[in-house]
Amino acid sequence: MNIGPCSFPVAPLILLANIGIALWVARKASHGGPAAETTILYSVVAGLLASRLAFVGQYLPAYRGDVLKMLDFRDLGFDPVPGAVAGAVVLLVMVAKRRDVRRAATLAAFAGCASWGLATAFADTEAPAASLPAVNVLDMNGNPQPLAYNDGKPLVLNLWASWCGPCRAEMPVLAEAQRDFTQVDIAFINQGESEAAVNGFVTEHGLVLHNLARDPNLSVARAVGARAFPTTLFYDHTGKLLAMHLGPFSRATFEQALETLYPKTVRGALH
Repeated sequence: MNIGPCSFPVAPLILLANIGIALWVARKASHGGPAAETTILYSVVAGLLASRLAFVGQYLPAYRGDVLKMLDFRDLGFDPVPGAVAGAVVLLVMVAKRRDVRRAATLAAFAGCASWGLATAFADTEAPAASLPAVNVLDMNGNPQPLAYNDGKPLVLNLWASWCGPCRAEMPVLAEAQRDFTQVDIAFINQGESEAAVNGFVTEHGLVLHNLARDPNLSVARAVGARAFPTTLFYDHTGKLLAMHLGPFSRATFEQALETLYPKTVRGALH
């Protein structure tokens, strides 16, 4: 989802809507009897906590002992399998103890899961370009250059702008990742800003960025169907698009993306 050119992750909005649907079904299915909403809420909370704890445990070194970052759910770092198991276990235990809410809680859980599946299936209706666009961008000297580096490495393409808050927040994370994961080309393509604006931002924040370029006409954004920033695209070494991510990364969620999409390439460099 986006408002103007800034991106907002869709998954949390879908989750909130699904929880609302489940609670509504629980209330309606109770028919004035014992409420099942509490059972659903306990199941959801248990699932979210287990999902978050599993993710943090898996990528613990990326948080570097920062407890506040571990607790910050905004990076959307979750491991869905432990979460689903924990939520299901809590639901089963509670309905086993409260037979009077069994039917309502079961219907509510089914409604929530079904609505989640339908919503996520239709969340992305417009497919991005399947391969690296054949467009030129400008290097920081104003010279045109292609997006492809032709060095046999996978390419991570980050589309950003200095006025975009989420872009500003993730830039130090990606700059550090560029330094640490040299097996992958990470390129920063500024969208629609002047050379002075880009240089000013980089200098102000003390960033060391390689593969920095400008796209003053937003040609790349249009070619890949990006309508919000930051947008990060992951290509394999042949230029085939593997994934498209809207919104900012934390160190942990970026490592997760690299591990998922380039398991052989970055093996040994993670954690």
